[in-house]
Parts: sequence; C-alpha cells; structure tokens
Amino acid sequence: MLTIGFLADHLDTIPTLTKWFRDQWSDYYSDWSQAEMEQDFLEDASHNRLPIRLVAFESGELAGTIILRENGDGMPPEFQPELGGLFVAESHRGRGIATELVRAGMRLALDQGYETVYATTVSAAGILEHLGWEFIKTVVYEDSQPALYRCKL
Repeated sequence: MLTIGFLADHLDTIPTLTKWFRDQWSDYYSDWSQAEMEQDFLEDASHNRLPIRLVAFESGELAGTIILRENGDGMPPEFQPELGGLFVAESHRGRGIATELVRAGMRLALDQGYETVYATTVSAAGILEHLGWEFIKTVVYEDSQPALYRCKL
C-alpha cells in the first residue's frame, strides 16, 4: 500500500533522504556537510508555503520524494512553481511510485492555488507525458540539458 504525506509530518526521514540525495547526486552535494543537507531538507518541511516536500511510503517504508518549489536552479521566474527533486529508492522502482508522487505534487500545486506547474527532467519525461504534461523546450545547464514541461491543472 502506498501513502504520501508531507515531510513536515515525517522529519525522521531526513537522514535517509540526505543519504539518497548524496548517493544519487554526489557531484552536486560533494561540498555539503551532513548538517547542511539536513538543514536544506528542514527548509522543505512545510504544509502551506513553498517549498513543500512530499514523501512516499510503500507498506510503511520510505520509498520516494518530490518537492513543489518556486523554481529550480537557473530557471526564469515565469516557470514556477516547479515540481522537482523526484526520487524513488531503487528497491521501490517500477511500481508506479514516481507517477503517484507527480500526481500528488500536481494536487498539491492546485491546493496551493496554482493553475499551472512546471518541471524539468532528464529521466522522467515519460511519466510527465503519460500524465498529460506539455513539452516546452530543452534547457541548457552547465552539465546537462533537461526538458522543460508544463501542466495546466
């Protein structure tokens, strides 16, 4: 059984989230201390102000996460809010959890009063397209070229 809730209600998951993110994006987090990473996640622990991070549990075990935030690094302000930081633990992949996290993020954006939400992705384009998101353009960053998507809620 899959349940999705607010990080603010599950602060005990932060050490696991920091490990996942350090392992997945080691170059990005190489200069961050454990305390800095935990503080960064604490800033995402809200119910009603951006950023708001959601966490997914499969049969009571932490399985994944996503965040609704103003916008990601280097994105122009007109492409906000943004769903990002989508991650599902390897042992839980292939079960639709990422899709459900994106759906939950879309509902959260709507509940927060947004009519449109954006996302950039290198690997989740199939999920976004399956959920009806519209490809806007490819964005050029220093070391990658993610696709920018829009969803009218």
